[in-house]
Amino acid sequence: MNTILVDRQGGIALVTLNRPEVRNAISFEMVEELDKCLDELAVDREVKVVIFTGSGDKAFVSGGDLDQFLSVRTKDKSHPMLMRVARLLSKIDRYPKPTIAMINGAAIGGGCEFAVACRFRMASDRARMGFVQIGMHIITGWGSGTRLMKKIGTNRALALLLTGEMFDAAYGKEVGFIDRVFPHEKLREEVFGFAAKIAEKPLCSIEAYMKVAKMVDSGLESDVCIEEEIDLCSSLWGSDAHYGIVQKFLRKK
Repeated sequence: MNTILVDRQGGIALVTLNRPEVRNAISFEMVEELDKCLDELAVDREVKVVIFTGSGDKAFVSGGDLDQFLSVRTKDKSHPMLMRVARLLSKIDRYPKPTIAMINGAAIGGGCEFAVACRFRMASDRARMGFVQIGMHIITGWGSGTRLMKKIGTNRALALLLTGEMFDAAYGKEVGFIDRVFPHEKLREEVFGFAAKIAEKPLCSIEAYMKVAKMVDSGLESDVCIEEEIDLCSSLWGSDAHYGIVQKFLRKK
């Protein structure tokens, strides 16, 4: 069985993490398949948005596959193993196209790490989640403590990381971890509706905004980001597509 399933439709790629027998736990094989998939989708000019979700309705991602990850016990072996997954999540975090974590069920430990790497996090009102690593005498091993602190603020992130408590989607939205919460039965419809609105737009502009977002995320000075934003716009200005839209607007006016 493939550890992921990919469905492309209407400018949207749905990537389903497909290990329902272990609640979609991330395995070494899944990391390799995801890495290759991301490379392919990045250059597919028909794909404008990527949605990640879990197979079934019980779990988004239950974390790392403990049978595999706990087979390693020493630092010299665990460090490269953890870095391999961290590099995958960094690729998602820096992805040139919008990514959405469609959290359809439990997101535990590594599941939360995967979700925080995505640009948007949209959850079922039934979803439960938690950065439970501290209760296992470790910390976030794929670099997502840092990502979480940058995205929701250090103290809010620490409140989740230091307690290791499980929380629901409503609380996740309250603290800024979750962007939107939907009734479980409408989750797919609502997330695809949002993605479809983006997929209607030109890819060149989507990618330009994603570049601006990453510059802002990196903490560059506003003046630097603004200069680059203007440069990106000027490179798109006057294209046949842009000129045609403007002419159509002027004719209507």
